[in-house]
Amino acid sequence: MGSLDAATPWRLLPALALGWLAFSFGRTLRRGCVPLIERIARVGDPALEPALCLYTRRLTQCWCAYLAAGALLSLVMPMAGLWTGVGSALLFVGERGLRPRFFPGRRFPGLSQQLRDAVSVWRGGA
Repeated sequence: MGSLDAATPWRLLPALALGWLAFSFGRTLRRGCVPLIERIARVGDPALEPALCLYTRRLTQCWCAYLAAGALLSLVMPMAGLWTGVGSALLFVGERGLRPRFFPGRRFPGLSQQLRDAVSVWRGGA
């Protein structure tokens, strides 16, 4: 890293935001904790089946790793935060598309309901 200047805080902002998100996902993966994505899924289905619990744990791990990698990349590469945002959208949409293939015949909430459930969990309401 070069010398600190007025733009340095703005270059660190994506790394800090992504690092905080990675931490938020990762802390729910500790033993005895309910993974973040499982918490979101349980808002709509409190009796989540074991296969979905395992899936949500792995998905939480995937997001945690992705966000941590994005945080590290944004420290060393200009504009990596922007690309991490684009990649996050692709990961989110791609997972939503693949989920029915992993669990055929199972109904999942629509996008707007899933976002409301996520917001309620992030706010501590669930």
